[in-house]
Amino acid sequence: MTTVSKKITTNSRVIKDLLTKYSDTFAALKELINNSLQAMSKNIEIEIQYTNDLLIRSGITKIVILDDGHGVSYSDFDNRILEIGTTAKKSGQGIGRFSSFQIGELMHIETAAYDNIKKQYSKTNFSIDTTDFRDAQLEQTEFKVDYEYFSLPIDSYYKVTIENLHHNINHKPARKNLITQNFLPQNISQSIFENYPYEIFHDKVKFHVNGDLIKREDFLIDLPIKKSINYIDKKGANHDIRFYFYNIRSSLNKVKVFFQIDNSGIKSVAHEYTYSSDWYTPDLGTWFIYVESDFFNSDLFRNLDIESLGEEEVKGIKENVKEIINDFFKSRNKKFEKFLSDLEKDRYYPYKEELPPSKAQEIIFKKAAYLIEEQHELIKKNDSIRTFLYPLLDKAISNGDVEYIFRKILKMSDDNVQKFRSLLEKTDIEDVVHFANLVSDKLEFLNFLHELTYGDISAYLKERSQLHKIIENELWVFGENYNGTPQLWSDKKIGNILKEIREKYFNYEPSVDDGNLITKEGTPDDITDLFFFNEKVNDSDEREIMVVELKSPKCAIGEKELNQIDRYAFTIEENSGLPSNKVKYKLLLISSKLTKFAKSKVRSRRTSFPEHPFLYDKKLEKNVEVYVMEWAELIEQNKRKLGYLSNQLKVKDKSVNEKFETEYAELITEKISAQLRLVK
Repeated sequence: MTTVSKKITTNSRVIKDLLTKYSDTFAALKELINNSLQAMSKNIEIEIQYTNDLLIRSGITKIVILDDGHGVSYSDFDNRILEIGTTAKKSGQGIGRFSSFQIGELMHIETAAYDNIKKQYSKTNFSIDTTDFRDAQLEQTEFKVDYEYFSLPIDSYYKVTIENLHHNINHKPARKNLITQNFLPQNISQSIFENYPYEIFHDKVKFHVNGDLIKREDFLIDLPIKKSINYIDKKGANHDIRFYFYNIRSSLNKVKVFFQIDNSGIKSVAHEYTYSSDWYTPDLGTWFIYVESDFFNSDLFRNLDIESLGEEEVKGIKENVKEIINDFFKSRNKKFEKFLSDLEKDRYYPYKEELPPSKAQEIIFKKAAYLIEEQHELIKKNDSIRTFLYPLLDKAISNGDVEYIFRKILKMSDDNVQKFRSLLEKTDIEDVVHFANLVSDKLEFLNFLHELTYGDISAYLKERSQLHKIIENELWVFGENYNGTPQLWSDKKIGNILKEIREKYFNYEPSVDDGNLITKEGTPDDITDLFFFNEKVNDSDEREIMVVELKSPKCAIGEKELNQIDRYAFTIEENSGLPSNKVKYKLLLISSKLTKFAKSKVRSRRTSFPEHPFLYDKKLEKNVEVYVMEWAELIEQNKRKLGYLSNQLKVKDKSVNEKFETEYAELITEKISAQLRLVK
C-alpha cells in the first residue's frame, strides 16, 4: 500500500453550496445512491448503524453505501474524485460524490477498479474530515490517499462511509443536517422502495438494507397498473404523461403521488405529495402513483417545482392528473359509490334540501360518514346517533363552530365545548370520529385500575409480576404525551446507575414506628415495591427518562418516602455519570395512600407548581422533576380529562373478571381466580 498527499482541485466559491445543496439528508443519501446507479451497479448495500446510546441524538452512528459498479481506478481518481465543483459532469460523476458532507463531518471513500493505464487492478482509500478545512480553503488542504495495485483480478466496487453525523455533534444542527424520519429502521426500506420502484420492480438493481434484500413482493399487491394520456401544452406541443399505480402493503391508507424525472438514464423521484382523491377511501389501502413525462424538465431533478411551468400550464397539468386519479379510484370503489347513493337518500343527510357552502365540504362529509358507516353501520340500525352525529360533522367541517350542536343536542357546558373545539383544531376530522372509541377504552381501563388498587382483588395482586406489566403498557395514565409509548430502555449504563441509587435509598420495610405501614386486613406481607423505567424522545427532541416507584400495598407514602425520593432526585442531579444535555428526568412516587403528614407536605409543595398536577419538586442543576401521588388522585384526574364526553359514550363497564380473562389471562394466578369469583 502506497500513501501520497494530494490536494482537491475546486473552485472555493462552490464549497458552501457543496455542503448545503440538498433539501434534506435523505435527499443527500439519494444522490449517493444515484451515483451508484449511474455506475451500472447491480447490487447496492446500505448499512445504517443504529444505537440506543442516550447521547447519540439521531440514533445513528454510521452510514455506509457500497455498490458493485465499475468503481474508480487510481489513475482516474484525481479527475473523477478530487476535481469537484467543476461544470463538467461525465456520466453523472460530479459533486454528488460529496453529498455525504451534508450528513456527517467525516467521509471515507474506498474503491477498486481496473486501471486502463496501468493495465492492472487498483484499490484506493481516501478520507476527508470537514473539520480539517473549517479555517482554511479546501483547495489548500492536503489529504492522504492510499492506493495499491494487484496483478490478479479483483471485484470492482465503490464504498462511502459517513461518520460524525452533524445531527449528533451540533447542539442545534441546521434543518438541512437533521437525520430525517426516512432513516428510521421502520422506514428506511419503504423509503428506498418509494424512490426507486422502477429499479426494484424490474429487478434492475438489488437493494440490501442492513443485510436484508428489499423485495418487490414485500411492498406490492398485484402488478402495477399503467395508464397514459396525451397532454397538449399551452404551446400546442403533444406530450405523453404516464401513470403507474402501485397498490402497496402498508397501513398508511393514503394516496401518495410521485413525479419521476429521467436523470442520466435513472428514474428518480423529484417531487412527491399526499393526494386527496374525491373517490378514494382508506379501505382501498395504500397507493403510490408515479407520474412521468418528457414534458417535465430534467434540469429540475433535485427540486422539482411544477409551479415554475406557469400558472395556466400548472392548472392544466393538475386538472389532468386529478381527473386520471379520480377516474381510477371511482372505477375501483363501487362500495363507496353505493354508500353515497344510500347516504343521499337518508333522511338525516344534511344536504337534502340545502346545498353545502362548497363542493369540498360535501366531499369531506361523505368520506367521514363512510368511515363511520364502515365501523358502526349507522344507516342500517341506529337512527338516534345519526340525529346528532351528521349535523355535528356538517358543522365541524363547515367552520369548527360546534357550540350549537353541543348545547342543543349534547347539552355540554361552555368549558367542555371549548375543549372539543380545541380538539377539532388539532386533529383530522376522521380522528375526531374515532375519538369516542379511545375515550371509551380509557374510561374502562381506569375503572379496572381502581378495582386493582383499591378493590378486594388488590390484596391478592402481585405488583411486581402483574400490576407492573399492566401499567407498563398503559403509560398514558401518567400523561397523554405517553399515549402509545411502549415500555423500553436503551442505555444500560444509565439504567445501572439509577438502579444503584434506588437500592441505596428505597430498600427498606415500612413499619408502625415510621407511620407508613398499612394494616388493612388481607394486605399481603410478601409483595415488594416496584421500580421501572421508560424512555422516550419528546417533540422538542429531548430525551425523557421516567422512573416510576410503585410502593407495595402495605406501604403508604410518608415522611420517610418523601425524604427518600428527595435524596434520590438530588443524587441524580449531582451524579456526573448521568447526562444533563437535552435530557429530562421525571421521577414518580405512587402508592394507594399518603399518610396525613405526607398529604400536608405534598399539598404545600404543589401550590408552587399550579400548572403541573402532582409536581412535588423541580431541581435546577439538572432537569429533574419529582411527582408524588395516590392512585385515586391519578385515576380521578384522568377521569376528569375524559369526562366531558363520558355521558355520551354510555360506557358499558366490564367486570374485573372479564377484563382479566380477555386481556391479561397470562397473569392470573390461582388465588386471583378464586378472588375474582367473589367480586363478580
